[in-house]
Amino acid sequence: MFKSRVVRRLFRIGLVLVLLIVLVGYPLVSLLAYNLLSTVATKAAIVNPTGPFENVKFPARGQAYDVYAFYLPGDPARPAIINVHGWRGSRFDPSNVERAEKFRALGYTVLSIDLSDSRGETVGNGRIAMGYEERYDLLGAFDYLISRGFAPERIGVTGQSMGAVTSLLAAALEPRIRAVWADSPFARPDVVSGEQAESFGYPRWIVPGGLIVGMLITGNRIWEDAAVEQGQKLTANKTTIQLVHCNEDDFVFYHHSQDILAAYQAANTEVDLWTLVCKKHASGLEAHESEYLARFDAFFKAHLGS
Repeated sequence: MFKSRVVRRLFRIGLVLVLLIVLVGYPLVSLLAYNLLSTVATKAAIVNPTGPFENVKFPARGQAYDVYAFYLPGDPARPAIINVHGWRGSRFDPSNVERAEKFRALGYTVLSIDLSDSRGETVGNGRIAMGYEERYDLLGAFDYLISRGFAPERIGVTGQSMGAVTSLLAAALEPRIRAVWADSPFARPDVVSGEQAESFGYPRWIVPGGLIVGMLITGNRIWEDAAVEQGQKLTANKTTIQLVHCNEDDFVFYHHSQDILAAYQAANTEVDLWTLVCKKHASGLEAHESEYLARFDAFFKAHLGS
């Protein structure tokens, strides 16, 4: 009888400890996960473009902060391109500066923007939102180019990784965006976060809690507005999408663009997927420069005009 009471008491104590671990430990781990996803430790070192450029700023559409950008003037008779960096990037990243310069060399005026709360100068609420809030930075860039004299139908958008997702989300909200070159996007933020958690050595189960913590801190339900779900809006807007992805992408896996392609095709969006043979994430321009630039130029000439 005495042993039975001891066993029951030990069981209750163990159950309480387990509940404490779940109720206290999981939220703490979730906060750590959200901090990893949504914050940066340092800002980028300043790297400027070669050739003529301006440092400019303009308001994010509907928001109370300014977006900072490089304005690289091209041929005045050619269209303009908004260039959007990826997760934890900035307009100062050497690879992003080089990318903008290569697009300018094709004749385009390039507006290369700092997304909010990444490693550049644009500051919003202090948290990266995987494209959910950053789309308003891009829409502010679109408005800015119109203020510089570009007709809406002569403004194209290109982005890499999270920048590609930001581009798709923004185009779904702005029917005047005619064409998007989306390089290495992810289909859903919750799915890619789980995959990337594992790549950093964390279990996937920390991600749902991290997203909920993010919602409690910022109010953003980022899982509810995924790139893969924008097909109907893009179809209604008559926006053309070019997806680009390395077949062995080591960070945002190839299936993300395949999933977006299938969803957009089901929604009758004008969409195509160009699959490149490469492994490093978003390295298509680096690995296949001549063909990449030729296809890029042909795409925007077809949809924005020469």
